[in-house]
Amino acid sequence: MMHTGEAGDRKTEEAVHVISIKKLKEFWQQAKNPGAETALRWWYQQVRQARWNTPADVKQTFNTVDLVGRKMVFDVGGNEYRVIAVIDYNGHKVFIRFVMNHEEYDKGVWKKDTFGDQWQGRRLNPAVVDERGRKRLRRKRR
Repeated sequence: MMHTGEAGDRKTEEAVHVISIKKLKEFWQQAKNPGAETALRWWYQQVRQARWNTPADVKQTFNTVDLVGRKMVFDVGGNEYRVIAVIDYNGHKVFIRFVMNHEEYDKGVWKKDTFGDQWQGRRLNPAVVDERGRKRLRRKRR
């Protein structure tokens, strides 16, 4: 999502931080997952460039993604692989919880992971209006 300022200057939102690519690499380096590297690198690049604020935004990028509880389940590589992640929309972070093939996914072990189940993400400081009517972010006192 791009924003244009009053003077016409363009500002972009913060890029998505994927935590962590290490899980993707560990998966594609396994002998039982030939061909996974190309598909997972493509997924990683798409996620890094994304500007998501809601699960609906994710669905616009990946139309085969499913929301299961607090986790997003991505079909990657023509339904060969699954990436299961929790997304912090405010913090622009994607936490990879599992990378697996279709057979591992069907076993359902990933459903026992409680990361993100009760997590609310971080809260933004509310905007306040200054004496001139301009919106400003409230700064935390130190």
